[in-house]
Formats: sequence, C-alpha cells, structure tokens
Amino acid sequence: LAMVETRAIDIPTAFAGFDDYWTPFLGGTGSAPRYCMSLSEAARDRLREALRQRLPTGPDGEILLAARAWAA
Repeated sequence: LAMVETRAIDIPTAFAGFDDYWTPFLGGTGSAPRYCMSLSEAARDRLREALRQRLPTGPDGEILLAARAWAA
C-alpha cells in the first residue's frame, strides 16, 4: 500500500439524560457493556455514580458527546 492516509470521523451523540446514556451499558453487548456487566453490583453502582458526576450535563439534563471513528 502506498499513500495511505487516515482521518478522524467525529459523530455528535446526544443523550436525553443520564439514564439514556447509562442503559446501553446494562445490555451486555459490546466490550464496554460486557465489562460493565462483569462487575459486581456494588462496583457497577460506583462506576455509574462516577460517570454521572463527570459527564458534561446541560441545564435540561442533556448530555452531548462526540464519538470518533478512524478511517483509512
């Protein structure tokens, strides 16, 4: 291969509130949810609360993040 370039693709992701963000982690599908569900209930609760405190939340509770993928 010659002249291969990479670039980031940023996708805005909006969540109505923390529950909208957190619920997919409880499904067990994918690496992050699988890890989350492997934790004890107490550890999962600590993780949930740490995320709740750290995520940027708007006045209406909305959480705006960006997902990034890399293209070659």
